[in-house]
Amino acid sequence: MKRLLTSMVAAAGLLSVTGTSVAQIIKTNDLNRYCGQDGIQRQTVLYLDQGVIGKQDPLWYKDIVNKLRFLPGERIKVVTIKDGGSEVELAWESCYPGWTPQKAKEIKDSESSLTLFTGSALDAVKDDQKFFTNNFQRALAHPLAGSKYDDKPRFNLNNFPTKKLVEALYYDSKRLEYKDGVSRVIMFSDMIEKSELVSHSAMSPDTAAQKTAERFPMFLHHADFYIYGINYTHGESELNSKMELFWRDYLLHSGANIAHYGNQLVVPRGDEMFSVQSYTGHVVDGDGNKVIARMRLGYYNTGELTFSLLTVGDEILPIKGSIITSGQNLELNGTVTASTFEGFSKGDRVKLTGSSKELSGKIGAPDDRTVDKKGQQYLFDVSFSKDTNLSL
Repeated sequence: MKRLLTSMVAAAGLLSVTGTSVAQIIKTNDLNRYCGQDGIQRQTVLYLDQGVIGKQDPLWYKDIVNKLRFLPGERIKVVTIKDGGSEVELAWESCYPGWTPQKAKEIKDSESSLTLFTGSALDAVKDDQKFFTNNFQRALAHPLAGSKYDDKPRFNLNNFPTKKLVEALYYDSKRLEYKDGVSRVIMFSDMIEKSELVSHSAMSPDTAAQKTAERFPMFLHHADFYIYGINYTHGESELNSKMELFWRDYLLHSGANIAHYGNQLVVPRGDEMFSVQSYTGHVVDGDGNKVIARMRLGYYNTGELTFSLLTVGDEILPIKGSIITSGQNLELNGTVTASTFEGFSKGDRVKLTGSSKELSGKIGAPDDRTVDKKGQQYLFDVSFSKDTNLSL
């Protein structure tokens, strides 16, 4: 790790001296051939908050290096949030070297016997992965070049610097759009917004989130956020709790789900293939009215759900759980993990059965004791039909 820090600091020094961005000095042409493979339905965007990064601090990036894994051909973007927030800079963009089993078979079948002498396109993957790793680590050095801190900074309620993370995400939200796929966001920051939007001394998270959503309405393309670095620069636990409530509320209303929020990076294994598809349908409310509903269903081969959510009207309900398949039959058992409205809440259950093309079932309270205004069990009929293309 010390050697990695030394190489990253050296890279930062090179950038500082030459005034050249990482994107300009790192070649990506050799890796472009891995982009756009069928079956790869995720991109990863890393946001690095320059305002909490010290040039000699070896701790902040080790979670990324040690825990983050990628799919073959997955697009990766490394983005620096400039000190103070509101401005971002793309440090590097590339695709991870590797072939899906299907693509590897196509390559092997298309190559002639001459590859015994010239080498196969499959042989270059390991070298390209080393090339990727070296350049990825140099991209992580990008915030160091402009950091004004030598060591990890420490703040308190009286000296937090101005930081406009809301504006940074607002103006960069289009980066999370990913056609026919989903976005995984890894964000290293202490998440201490300090701007006219948030008052640390008299903060009401719900009110602040609502006002922020009115002033900076954005759509984050139903991305999953994995945020770490909380408490990294200070020990203000009460402020941390309020900021977490603020961000969970604001980002959920902005079309994003915070899958993790904590000191260290906790992220599911990232190199396991999964499928994502979307559905359109309706929920029948207590008065018998049909309300438009949509669903994004992502799952691993094990059946565990990932990147899954429901929308009812404009409201968003991330869900976790699993699916069980038997031939053409499918059963989904899920739980709502967050909600933007009172109709459904965290802990409500989702149970659907049918096929991969048509699903129906119930959504509502997890037990029989919860009833609606008519005294009926708080469960509502829901049905879905699979979309032709991923649309959620």
